[in-house]
Amino acid sequence: MATITDVSRLANVSKATVSRVMSGSRGVREDSRLAVLKAAQELNYSPNVAAQNLATQSSHYVGVVLNTSDAASVTSYLPAISRKLKAMNKLMLVQFAESVDEQQHALFELNSQCEAVIMINGTINTSAFENVLHMDGMLTDVQTSVGFDYQFAAESACRYLLGKGHRKIALLVDDLTQANCSELLNGYKNAIQNLSLPYDRRLVIEAKQNPEQSLLGLINSFTQYSAIVVKRDSYAAEAMRLMRQFNIQVPEDVSVISLEDSPLAQQLNPTVTCISHSSHQLAQVCMENLEQMLEKTSLKMKDSPLISGRLVCRESVADL
Repeated sequence: MATITDVSRLANVSKATVSRVMSGSRGVREDSRLAVLKAAQELNYSPNVAAQNLATQSSHYVGVVLNTSDAASVTSYLPAISRKLKAMNKLMLVQFAESVDEQQHALFELNSQCEAVIMINGTINTSAFENVLHMDGMLTDVQTSVGFDYQFAAESACRYLLGKGHRKIALLVDDLTQANCSELLNGYKNAIQNLSLPYDRRLVIEAKQNPEQSLLGLINSFTQYSAIVVKRDSYAAEAMRLMRQFNIQVPEDVSVISLEDSPLAQQLNPTVTCISHSSHQLAQVCMENLEQMLEKTSLKMKDSPLISGRLVCRESVADL
């Protein structure tokens, strides 16, 4: 099997020149480039990716850290990211992580192998790292982050329920220590306070990786509520399952609205009313920023890095 040394000898150029030609780098004389290509063809040479990376100081890989609890991303974000990276002649390395320790470990590992890392629904501060983009996660730096406007989503969902006559609305989020969940709470408060309704802390519950326990606590409490807003469609599914066990009918007794709108929302019975966000738009903006980052140009975000959702009415909400 031919090696880079064989090609460099036949073409009468250095091994570094062979690497630059094979990686498509600029700065190679045309006669040298043609000589390398001719030698590679004669020797049936296929470049070794690892050696090519060492010569060019470029891995050609972009890492993706995906939160394991965000299963919808696999079918929404990843295909869009993969297509864009392919067009940029980049390869994607994916690691799944959920806890802070897992996310940090994945980031350390990918950051040493990749030109850049995209954190999807990440919850850790990455300001100490270079070339890290946040996507639908912790907005540590608006210049390298893009996400959904969860405050607007929560406020829109609550306003819709309030318009249907609901006055006691529960809210289920991941963890209020996370930035986007704090935004959800702000939107929730804005909606109810605009109608001069009192804020009841008992109606705000956190999943913290155990939504069943949190929902059971709400169902078994003496707190009155006629609707619930949840961050994820999986939470809506869990809420509807538990309510059936307690003979609570959706939407006759309790209305449910989600802030995600994954394919699961339309598979549930009843189908779930949602605030739908464009995963394609989110991925597109993220990829534009990634391209600028890799080109070492200054990042220029849109006027607002937050992407607003739209209400999709289905069967899980009823008039009170």
